[in-house]
Amino acid sequence: MLDIEKQFPGVKALDHARLQLRPGSIHALMGENGAGKSTLMKCLFGIYKKDAGSIRMNGKEVNFINPRHALDHGVAMVHQELNQVLYRSVMENMWLGRFPLKGGLVDHKKMYNDTKAVLDDLEIKVDPKTIIGTMAVSQRQMLEIAKAVSYNAKILVLDEPTSSLTAAEVEALFTIVDELRAKGVSIVYISHKMDEILRISDEVTIMRDGQYIGTWEAKELTTDMIITKMVGRELSN
Repeated sequence: MLDIEKQFPGVKALDHARLQLRPGSIHALMGENGAGKSTLMKCLFGIYKKDAGSIRMNGKEVNFINPRHALDHGVAMVHQELNQVLYRSVMENMWLGRFPLKGGLVDHKKMYNDTKAVLDDLEIKVDPKTIIGTMAVSQRQMLEIAKAVSYNAKILVLDEPTSSLTAAEVEALFTIVDELRAKGVSIVYISHKMDEILRISDEVTIMRDGQYIGTWEAKELTTDMIITKMVGRELSN
């Protein structure tokens, strides 16, 4: 993503923002609230239409007109806000809008088996027939990640994925993320949790006021350095 601009009434949300992502890497995207991290990713994912700049994947210019278009091209995003159909099952939520069909009818057996395969692969122990509304928020968060994985995405954007997870679930998420990286998936990881970022990221891009500040190898950074770059001044206290 190069020189991305996005304006809302009275606000320049993105001002020549950029992001360079390598295959099979975990790339942290950091900045204070309102720095433009989620806006930049929503421009990639087809939720917002960028005003200027270019997005290229594997050297080819892409402009996704909506999230479905992005998913079809191997880009998936897990949002901070969960938007699930609470009165339907895990498997129905996972395949919503793309139910497997057999003779014109929904093939529930295939849907169950496909869901179980994805969950087993990620070591998420949930019955595909469980109604989503009966589950803990942290479990629902993990299912959103499983759903994104089910698209066989080459790029996976995780927006504050651990905000509602327990310590044990965070460890499970890191295991999933590591496995995806090993399979060549590129992961954009948005988080405010410094220790997480420095532990799992390969690279860190920092934004401030909608602008690109820079990209560093995670191992070169400390928490103090990240904060200084995020707020734009030394913090003595």
